[in-house]
Amino acid sequence: MKSFILLLASTISLAACQGPAQTAGAEKDKAAAAAAGQPYDGDGPNERIGAARDRAAEAAEDARKAEKEAIEKAQDSIRSQADIEAERLEQEAEAVRQAADERAEAVKGEITK
Repeated sequence: MKSFILLLASTISLAACQGPAQTAGAEKDKAAAAAAGQPYDGDGPNERIGAARDRAAEAAEDARKAEKEAIEKAQDSIRSQADIEAERLEQEAEAVRQAADERAEAVKGEITK
């Protein structure tokens, strides 16, 4: 009974390390070995193919995440540039208003003389 529990625990921990395609490949290899009447050694061709598929899927997911982060950074940069330009335009508008007020006061002063 102890050996069965130990075997079950090691199988569960091994399966936890495998991706879904690798696990499915291992199951195919086990079935093929059982059908051929041979013991399964835990390293069949379908399992290796599944592991390669899992690595490719993980790399593709990493690439999607990196692309998403790059897009978000580009969006942040565009928004920052827009904020800087808006601030510059607000300062320019304030300067134009101040110059207009000064000219209006000068005209008012000339008229009252």
